[in-house]
Amino acid sequence: MLQPLSLLWMLSLGQTCGPVDLETALALAAANGDEVAVSRAEVSAAAADLALARAARYVPSGSALFTLGPSPEAHGTVTDPVAGSSRNPFGGLSVFARIDVNAVQPLFTWGRLDAARAAAQAGLEARTLLLQDTTSQVQLRVIQLFWGEALAHRLLDIAAEVEAKIPDAEKHIKDLLAEGSSEVSSSDQYRLDIYKAQLRRRKSEAEKGLTLAHDGLAALVAAAPGDLRVKTVSLPAAPSTEAVEVEMAQQLAERQRPDLAALDQAILARSEEVKATRAAMLPQVFLGGTFAFSYAPNRDIQTNPWVGDYFNTLAFGVGLGVRQDLSFPLLFSQLSKARAERETLERQRQGLARLVSVQVESAVADLTYAAERFRAATSSIKASRAWERAAGLDFEAGVGEAKALIDSFVAYTENEVELAQATYELLVVRARYDQVTGAAPKRGVPPCRLP
Repeated sequence: MLQPLSLLWMLSLGQTCGPVDLETALALAAANGDEVAVSRAEVSAAAADLALARAARYVPSGSALFTLGPSPEAHGTVTDPVAGSSRNPFGGLSVFARIDVNAVQPLFTWGRLDAARAAAQAGLEARTLLLQDTTSQVQLRVIQLFWGEALAHRLLDIAAEVEAKIPDAEKHIKDLLAEGSSEVSSSDQYRLDIYKAQLRRRKSEAEKGLTLAHDGLAALVAAAPGDLRVKTVSLPAAPSTEAVEVEMAQQLAERQRPDLAALDQAILARSEEVKATRAAMLPQVFLGGTFAFSYAPNRDIQTNPWVGDYFNTLAFGVGLGVRQDLSFPLLFSQLSKARAERETLERQRQGLARLVSVQVESAVADLTYAAERFRAATSSIKASRAWERAAGLDFEAGVGEAKALIDSFVAYTENEVELAQATYELLVVRARYDQVTGAAPKRGVPPCRLP
């Protein structure tokens, strides 16, 4: 019996994340990221404000009071008391129970309640859009760090590939120097030593970049670095280099940017608050209801309409009322504050629109440059690879110089590193362009769970 329960419990936990690919990392960041969690909590708070605004329409003021206590004995009526009745409050005590219910239902508020609900709805929309904006920014950093790891792995592979070829060349140079050959000189050995030191430096930088990228990615998905295993992937051989137009990108950003839409909703919320404050200055019409019932077994019920008994009561009624808030100085101040806040948001909207325009132009320019850099690196990498192979073969055959071999190593390394960096930059710049133009973030459910 315990084994099936244990199996169901393990299945309910979900599969533990193995090597995480990019799509899974994006989903984990959207689900577990600390910044996203804070923004999601703000959405929940805005949803609670909307629920309060909706609830204010139906019986916003109501109470029920239940009382239980001793009641003094009383018989007869106020005009005809029963003989022997005493005014002693402690004589013939018994227990009474009483319930009082009062409720107020707004009927006509000049649109105050509708405006408050509309303001809360706009506030919720604004928070939801800001959640989308936060998720997009976090996922952009995830893309940067994920491909940063791939770049670091590629740089380490380049270093390992070149390091594997250096010993043979170094041994050949030393042998020729020992033989006193005129094809090499001690400067060639020094040049090779300098190149080896530069290669170690590049390798150390790549290892540092790998560690920083991994730790940063773990922080974004709310995991310990030791618990996060990232899938080792190669940089794509042919990332998209499609050109985009600035005007089209700006129009796209104006339609899709969640932060712009969030400010629009915030402005709408402040406008509705202005309406609600204006309406609060006018008379509010409401329906009031009351119900009271109490019973004491040691007291006679009074039937005289002019006499009431707190301990024996049955009363109810409904009435129409008008309430006027006379705190006009406070209401005018609240109205001025709401207008000022709306004006502030409008100016922020204008400033953000200009900033978005600049960001789009910068993103398009970066994308154009990154695409051209990638094409240039792709065109030069073939020549550097051919040169490195030819120089190595010539040197081994004794028809090439050591200087040419070392120069080919340098050119090969530089071009391989340039191609890897150009590919990484193009991937990141493309992701930045998508984020700047307001592309929707990927918010799928993670297929696994972190330890």
